Amino acid sequence: MPSASPISRPRHTRFSSGLLSKLGIVSLFGLLGLTGMAAELPAYRTLFVDQSLRPDPRSLAAFDLSILNPKAELDMEPGHAQGNHYYALLDIAHLRTGSRAAMLGATRQVSSKPSASDPQVRIVDPTHPQWASWVIEALADPAAKKGFDGFVLSLGAEKAAPASSAAVLSLAASLRQRYPDKPLLLDLRLGLGVEAIHVASGFLALGVYTREGRNGVVDWTSIAEAQRLTRLIRTVQMQGMRVFAVDYAMPEDRTACREAAQRLSSTGAIPFVTTPALDGVNLGPLEELSRRVLVLHGWDEKHVGQKSSPTAQTATSRLLRQPLEWLGCQLEFRTASGADFLPENHDFAAVILDSSLILSAGQQRALASWLPSLRARHIPLLLTGMPWTDDHARYLAMQHLGLGGAARPAPRLVQTNVAAMDSALLRANTRVAARSLGFLDLEAPADAHIVLALHGQDAMGSAHHFDQAFLTTWGGALLDPAADSAATQLNLPAFLARWLGTEHDFPVPDTTTREGRRVFYSHIDSTGFSAPSTLPGFPLCSEVMRDRILSRTVLPVTVSVCEADLRAWLPGQQAHEAERLEHIARSIFEMPQVQAASNSFSRPSHWTAGADITSKLNDRAQTTRRDMEREIAGSMSYIHRQLLPLGKEVSLMLWPENATPTAEALRYCRSVNVENLPATSAASPMAAPAAEASARTEPLALRCSFAEVRTESGIASLEKNFAACTAQPLHAMTAAAYAASVRDARHTRVLRVAADHWIILNAGDCRTLRLPATAGLPDMARCQGVSGYNVHQGQLYIHTMGVVRTELVLTKDKPAQHIHLAECSTGVEFMELSSRRATFQVRALRPVDVVLGGFEPRGQCAYLENGRPYTVNADAHGVVRLEVACRSTVSLQSLPPATQAAMR
Repeated sequence: MPSASPISRPRHTRFSSGLLSKLGIVSLFGLLGLTGMAAELPAYRTLFVDQSLRPDPRSLAAFDLSILNPKAELDMEPGHAQGNHYYALLDIAHLRTGSRAAMLGATRQVSSKPSASDPQVRIVDPTHPQWASWVIEALADPAAKKGFDGFVLSLGAEKAAPASSAAVLSLAASLRQRYPDKPLLLDLRLGLGVEAIHVASGFLALGVYTREGRNGVVDWTSIAEAQRLTRLIRTVQMQGMRVFAVDYAMPEDRTACREAAQRLSSTGAIPFVTTPALDGVNLGPLEELSRRVLVLHGWDEKHVGQKSSPTAQTATSRLLRQPLEWLGCQLEFRTASGADFLPENHDFAAVILDSSLILSAGQQRALASWLPSLRARHIPLLLTGMPWTDDHARYLAMQHLGLGGAARPAPRLVQTNVAAMDSALLRANTRVAARSLGFLDLEAPADAHIVLALHGQDAMGSAHHFDQAFLTTWGGALLDPAADSAATQLNLPAFLARWLGTEHDFPVPDTTTREGRRVFYSHIDSTGFSAPSTLPGFPLCSEVMRDRILSRTVLPVTVSVCEADLRAWLPGQQAHEAERLEHIARSIFEMPQVQAASNSFSRPSHWTAGADITSKLNDRAQTTRRDMEREIAGSMSYIHRQLLPLGKEVSLMLWPENATPTAEALRYCRSVNVENLPATSAASPMAAPAAEASARTEPLALRCSFAEVRTESGIASLEKNFAACTAQPLHAMTAAAYAASVRDARHTRVLRVAADHWIILNAGDCRTLRLPATAGLPDMARCQGVSGYNVHQGQLYIHTMGVVRTELVLTKDKPAQHIHLAECSTGVEFMELSSRRATFQVRALRPVDVVLGGFEPRGQCAYLENGRPYTVNADAHGVVRLEVACRSTVSLQSLPPATQAAMR
C-alpha cells in the first residue's frame, strides 16, 4: 500500500464541470492515466453501516462489508482473518471546529461557512482549490493508515451542485491514483452515474425510500427523490457497478423493517435497514432473532409497604428459568415499581406475568390496556398468576384475552377431578392429580388448546371449571400454585416450546453439550480445607482430598480456596498453621488436572458494593480493606502470587456457600474478566445414565467441599461419584470453561439470513448449537465455522469451531458426503476440514475418543497420528471411531472400501 506522509502535499488534478463536458469522460481520465475500470469489488453479500465511534465487534463479524466512521475504535484483524472488509465513510463537506481536520483546513485556507443546524460544524466549499488536498490529508490518509480497506465519499445532506459533483469526481480520481488497491464508493445523492465508472467501484444510496423526519422518527422520502435515486440505481447497475442501499425503520415495527428490506432488495442493490441515527442497529435484511423474555414480577414498595422479593424467589426463576434457558431464552426480570413499570418498547420475544405480581388499581388498568399491543405484535404472553383484582381492570384484561369465568378463587371445594388433558404435554410416567389449591373459576378462550383442565364442586353443589394450563393465539397460561410444594405435572420444555411458537424455531446456544457429548465439570468448595478429619492420625481434610480423591482422578477438577483460611486469619486459627495450609494448597495446584478458583477472601455472607463485607477475622489479620474488591480481586491476586506454579492462572470466582452475589458483584467480576459460578448444589452423578435417556437439559456437575472427606463414608461416597463420572462418555471441561460458555450463551446473537440459513455471533466460548432433529442436517459444504453434528433424543447438536462468526445452513435432503465430527471426549481444534480430508489437534489428560462421520459406508480412513500411519474401516453408516493419544495431531483422508480401491 502506498505510504503517505501526513505533511506531504498529495498529487491531485482538478477539472471544472465545463471541462468535463468538453473533453468527455474517456479523454478526461486518459489525461490522468485512468483508462481502465476502477478497482473491482469483492462479491459482497451483506452490508452493515455504523457511524458510531464504538461499533459492536460481533456485528462487524456478521457482515461482509461494514461502512464505518473513520474515527471508530475497532480491531479489524479478526474480521480481516475471515474475509470481511471495512470502508471509511468520509464526510467531505463538513468539519468540526477544534478538530485536526479543522486545523488542516485553516492551514490550507479552505473556505467554509457555519452550519445552520450545528454551531460546532462548518460547511466546506468543494470548489476551493485546496479542498481535495485537505480531504486527502485530513480524512483519507488517516483512514488508510488505520487499515480501512476502502473509502466512501459523501457530501452528507448537502445538495450537490454541478461544480461540487465535478470536484468530487476529481477527488475520486486522485484517490484512485494514491490508493489503487482501495475500492471507492460514491454517495449516490451526488448525482454521478456512468461518468464515475473509471474511478468508482460502486455507489452507496442512503435513504432511498425513507429518511429521517422530525425528532428522529422515520419519514418517507419524497416521491420525486425516490424516483431519481431508483433511476440512478438502474443506470449504474446497467454499467456493471454495484449499489449498496440503506433505508430506515423503527426497531419495534418488525413489519416495516421487513418491508423496507424487500423494497431495497427489489432494486437489485445490497440492502441494509437501520435507524436514522446510523448507529449500527441492524433491522434487516439479516433479521436478528430476539431471545429476550420479559418477566414482570414483584410490587411497588410504596403500595405494599415492604421491599419486593428478589428475582430468585419468583415462580418463573424457580420453575421456568431452567427450561426456558434450555430453549435459548434470555430472561430479563422487571419489578413492577412505579406508574411506568411497563417497558417503553417491545424489543422482546415473549412476556411472562409472574405469580408474584401485586399491582395497584392504576397499575392493573395500565397492564390490561397494554395487552393488545402484545397481541398486535404477535408477542406471546404467559400467565402464571392473575394479577387483576380491581373489577374494572379485570374486566378489561378478560375482554382483551377472551377469558371466561369469574377469574376469582372458587369457594371451598369438596371434590375435584381432571376434566381434560393433553398427555403429550404432561410429564411422562406421572399420575395427574386434580389439585384444589389455587383453584380459580377461569375458562380459556374458545379456540384454546387445553393442556390441563379441572372440574370442582363446592359444598353447596355448585360446579366450577378451571382451565389450569392452556395454549391460545395470544400465548397461554400455566396457573399451578401447588407447583412450589409438589412437582409440576407438565412437561415444561415441550409446553414452553409450543407457547413460544414457530418464531422461535432457530438454532439456540446449548451449554449442556460440547463436541456431541454431555458436559461434565466439577469444583470443590473451600469449606473444611483446614479442618481435621476423623481418619487415623487426624490428617486435614485438604490432605485427605489431595491423597484419596484428586491424586486418583484424571478428570479436570476446580479447587477453590479461601485466603483468610490459608493465612490462618479466621477466628480460632493459630499462626503456625499458615505455613502448612499454604504448602498443601501449592501441592494441590501443582497437579495437572487441578485448576484454581477463589472462594473469596473471607467467605462473606453478603456482597454489597461500597460496604465492609468481610467476615470476622482474628487479631493477626493484616488487611486494611474489607470491601468487595478485596474479597474478589485481592484473593485472586494472593492465589496467583503465592500458590500457583508457573503457567497456571486463576480465572474463576466460586461464590461461597449460602451467599448470593449481588448485581454489583457480578458486574465487578465481568469488569475484571473473571468468570463466576453460583454455590448451588449440582445433580447427582449417579443419576446421569438414566438422565441421558431423555433430552439433555443440564450438564453433569459434581460439586463438593473439603468437609465431605472428613469421614471414611464421605470419602467412599465421593470416590464412587468420581468413578461413575469417569466411566461415562462425557466431555470433561474445567468449571471456568463451563462458566465462560454460560456467559457466552447469554450474549450469543442469531441472525436469520433465509429459511434454514442463519449467522450466529458469539465469543467462541459456547461452541454448541441445538435445534429439533426435524429441522434437517447441516449442509457442511455451505456452512462456515461448523465442525460437525450429531443427533441425540430428538435434538440436533451442531458443533462449532469456536469462531466469532458461524454460518449454519440446514438441508432436509440427504447432505452430500463430507467428513464431520460426531463426538469427542475433549475439545477439537481443526486446521483443515473438507469433504474427504481433515487435520485436527486434541489435548487432554487421558486418551481421547473421537467419532467422525461422513465417510463412505464400509470405506477406509487412512490417518496419521503424530506422524505414525494407521488405517481403520468405517461402519455401514460411514462412521469412524478413533482412540488417539492425549496429545495428538491427526491428519486423515476418506478412501473408498478396500475392494473398490483395488479395482481402481
